Amino acid sequence: MLTTENLIVNILCFTEHWLPEVKMNVLNIDCFKFVSNFNRSHSTSGGSCIFTRNTVEAKEVGELGNEKVFEISAVELSDIGTILACIKVSSKGKCLILCGDLNVNFLQYSSKLLDLQNLLLMNNLINIVKSPTKISNHSISLN
Repeated sequence: MLTTENLIVNILCFTEHWLPEVKMNVLNIDCFKFVSNFNRSHSTSGGSCIFTRNTVEAKEVGELGNEKVFEISAVELSDIGTILACIKVSSKGKCLILCGDLNVNFLQYSSKLLDLQNLLLMNNLINIVKSPTKISNHSISLN
């Protein structure tokens, strides 16, 4: 049983929730609202979902993902200009390559870089791009 009484968090992300859509819509967690969900429609288990505290302004980022391959739920947190994704990847015997503009310069130390590197490390991911991706007359960066 999940109790939120002493929880000091604003967002709850779950993978492997195993719940069909009809049960997700009636699931209630005190002080939290259900915002985004990916559930399997052709088999059991799997899935991902996001709940936000009632005071957090958030909206779902549309239908994403592929059953049994890349199950993703995502929300836009408009107050802080952030998109948050909760991902379950079924990668048995496969490599995961995560691509995108992460808006963190790998050439300049910062707390954002340290947070991202720790997140990658915790998930057995590494940054393989080593040369600058943005070069101008005034700066060089690896984003």
